[in-house]
Amino acid sequence: MAAADDEAAQWRFVHNAPETADDQRYDYHWRVLRAALEVTRGKYGDYRLEPGEPMSEKLQVIEMQRPQGGLNTLVLDATLALEEALQPVKIPIDKGLLGFRVFLIQAEDQPRFADVQSLEQLRQFRFGQQREWSDVAVYQAAGLPVISGSSYEGLFHMLMLRRFDAFGRGVTEVGGELAHWRKKYPQMAIEDGLLLYYPLPVYFWFPRTDEGSRHAQRVEAGMLALIADGTLDRLFTEEYGEVIQRFNLHKRRMLRIANPGLPPGQPFDNKAYWFVP
Repeated sequence: MAAADDEAAQWRFVHNAPETADDQRYDYHWRVLRAALEVTRGKYGDYRLEPGEPMSEKLQVIEMQRPQGGLNTLVLDATLALEEALQPVKIPIDKGLLGFRVFLIQAEDQPRFADVQSLEQLRQFRFGQQREWSDVAVYQAAGLPVISGSSYEGLFHMLMLRRFDAFGRGVTEVGGELAHWRKKYPQMAIEDGLLLYYPLPVYFWFPRTDEGSRHAQRVEAGMLALIADGTLDRLFTEEYGEVIQRFNLHKRRMLRIANPGLPPGQPFDNKAYWFVP
């Protein structure tokens, strides 16, 4: 038993915790990570997977860089600054689905969005985003007005106070968020015709240390195995298949914008990695 405990201690993955009690954004990602660690158990041995203390994204990145920091595993979308600080496993956990965005709005505003056919028309609206999210720079580079908030939870209140017109959310996130916030704000709704897309690969990240490199190597091997045997596709469909159908992604008016903060060397040529509506 002691030997197994020692082995697991070498493969201890401490990941970012939910930011609030109702934050379920990363549940799927940890299922994928657990599957990647399970499929590599024969080669690498036992492991421990556990959450760290709740903290903002900014603090998560700082904690990842501290010697003996409280986190050694992170899920975040790719940016140049993040890649300079940490090492990614460049296999998108959600097949790039987070880059497909719909908007939370006030239900009575739906007619204002119904005629939008172009990026130029979209620029007449104001969009809420959290100050430290990489999305802010993406919106601004596309000429979309951004009103930034200091907390994830606060943005839902700001929307209903009309501090901005729409809150762009990943299709993977928005259903659960609406179900939760509609209890307090019955007028909150998902805009029903638009789909904004920008490349936003979400990766597992590790410190630039010897341990971080070992962890990244094991997780990359596990992710490749999950792709090869179809497990990642199955997990993806179980988690998001109903969402993709519910939001009729293939029927929405899709507007594409660039992500200027994305580092070079993204694996866009590997079709097996990506979702296409």
